[in-house]
Amino acid sequence: MIKVGALGDAEVIFGMHIDHETPTGSIASRSGPFLAAVCSFEARIEGKGGDAAEPHTNADPILAASFSILALQQLISRELDPLDSQVLSVTTVKGGTTLNLTPSHVVLRGSLRSLTTEGLKQLRKRVKEVIEGQAAVHRCNAYFDRTEDYLLPAVVNDEVMHQHVMRVGKLVLGPENILIANKVMASEDFAFYQEVIPGVMFSIGIRNELVGSVHSPHSPHFFLDEDVLPIGAALHTALAEIYLDEHQNPTLP
Repeated sequence: MIKVGALGDAEVIFGMHIDHETPTGSIASRSGPFLAAVCSFEARIEGKGGDAAEPHTNADPILAASFSILALQQLISRELDPLDSQVLSVTTVKGGTTLNLTPSHVVLRGSLRSLTTEGLKQLRKRVKEVIEGQAAVHRCNAYFDRTEDYLLPAVVNDEVMHQHVMRVGKLVLGPENILIANKVMASEDFAFYQEVIPGVMFSIGIRNELVGSVHSPHSPHFFLDEDVLPIGAALHTALAEIYLDEHQNPTLP
């Protein structure tokens, strides 16, 4: 969308995302890192399959995969600054089809998250090194799916635009309904826009226990408190109008 000109001549950009933990009528924002950068990985560990009764003639990719999974956990606990935030999850392991044969290969897949884009790039590099190293130790080889190279950057809110959201939010909703958001390890491709122009992604509350609007939007029980719709529309409009009023070119005499 950016490449085909979706941003046009925009100077700044604002986005909002519903939050089922924040009451309807409230918003939450913060400056700096807000949402995580994320990517996935897929590694194929190839060994030598054979009869389980003759392990010395095989190169066991299940053993290599097992050591890889354990070694990966040390990247967070022993290489990451304790004050930073990252998540490494191995979410699928596939290998073997029968109980008396060592398989020829195992496939590991998972996701990586970091509150900084550079941190995620470093974590992805180390994941590759660790899996390749553990594979080699166990006489196997590791290969990575290049289609998994896609990386979603972190959402980092511009300080000046964050202050604009807080100020306009207080005018529209009242100071008591303007909150400081918590950092979240979820991700949002709004981050690509922020790499081009200053922007803010903030949360708008939808929590209303009276109508059952209490579930995550990813839940099958999700229900939207539709009272948020005019609130969101009014806030988006006010953010744009006030910004334009304050930044428009002065009229020539």
